[in-house]
Amino acid sequence: MPARKRTRVVVDVNVLVSELISADTGFVRGLFNKQKYTVLVSNTLLDEFQRVTERLRMRKYFTKEEAARAQRRLIGLSEHVDADPPFPPICRDTKDDYLLALAKTGKADILITGDMDLLILKKHGKAAIIKPLAFRKGYLNK
Repeated sequence: MPARKRTRVVVDVNVLVSELISADTGFVRGLFNKQKYTVLVSNTLLDEFQRVTERLRMRKYFTKEEAARAQRRLIGLSEHVDADPPFPPICRDTKDDYLLALAKTGKADILITGDMDLLILKKHGKAAIIKPLAFRKGYLNK
């Protein structure tokens, strides 16, 4: 029997940080199930994750050490894709274009985000752009 194709996923930093704050290990464990999903990252995504998690206001949710551990796990459990600038502007908030470039270059099936500037697009290349709840309901619970 041939191996089942893994779903290629880009996860916006806003989702990753929200899950880190909520300490919802079910979502994270499900997402990093290597038999079902391949999570894609780029240098830009990793840099943003680090910048956001190092903000002083984040200390009330998690320590620097917890943030560093989360970043190491993210790096270790993901596939790195060279999808960094330059790329043409697409999104109405051009700061989010790196996620679209990552999804397209990495041949993602899904981009998970809570950002309306991305969600309004609904699709980019072959990647469906969906909310975390839609991912939970449509993919994690299967």
